Amino acid sequence: MKEFGKTEVIFGIEPTGHYWLNFAYFLEKKGIFLVMRNPMHVKRSKELDDNLPAKHDAKDELVIARLVKGGRFSYPRILKGMEVELCA
Repeated sequence: MKEFGKTEVIFGIEPTGHYWLNFAYFLEKKGIFLVMRNPMHVKRSKELDDNLPAKHDAKDELVIARLVKGGRFSYPRILKGMEVELCA
């Protein structure tokens, strides 16, 4: 953000399992927006781009960034307070 003179950032992820949740709480404390892309949507979008079966992180990152830039994402529901206790 500093390098490009930006004041806001959107962090886009492809959630797998429950591992993203702690990171989501961390980003929320820092005031950084977190958005998600369904893993199946990422896979399909990647296939549209180059129609190659190869999978690697750099390729996924680019696809997720393009989807987020295009406004095709969802906001996660981050549990707080009593909701967290009820789910524990």
